[in-house]
Amino acid sequence: MKRYQILLAMAALAVGAAGVLFAQDSAQEAKNQKLVLDWYREVISYGHVDLAPKYMADDYLEHNPNYPGGRAEFVAHFGKTPAKPIQAKFPKDPDRAFAKGDYVVLVWEFSSEDKSGKAFKYNTFDVVRVQNGKIQEHWDGDSKNP
Repeated sequence: MKRYQILLAMAALAVGAAGVLFAQDSAQEAKNQKLVLDWYREVISYGHVDLAPKYMADDYLEHNPNYPGGRAEFVAHFGKTPAKPIQAKFPKDPDRAFAKGDYVVLVWEFSSEDKSGKAFKYNTFDVVRVQNGKIQEHWDGDSKNP
């Protein structure tokens, strides 16, 4: 009987500890998601590359083959477009946004037409890794422009 009570107490402690760890992970994931959404809205959507150091690590790594490199290359690429006043909302909200650990995923849905004029929808994505409260890496589905 005593052994059963000890095992039951240990199981209760394990479940409680897992709940605390899950809550901490969820809180950090929510912070990471907010950071990435704010970065994407302010820096990319509205063109305020001057805010890049606020969001992006000094040794940021870009995996897009059309402007690979670091934060300087990112700023040079996105700085070609004049900045617009930052709005509270995206010009187009992501279709989905979620975080898992250090990674945040944004999924975008777009509409287009094929050569015959038939409408279709398609998705693109961004995956961002956050480290120490800054955006460390970014991937997307772009392929090399010829």
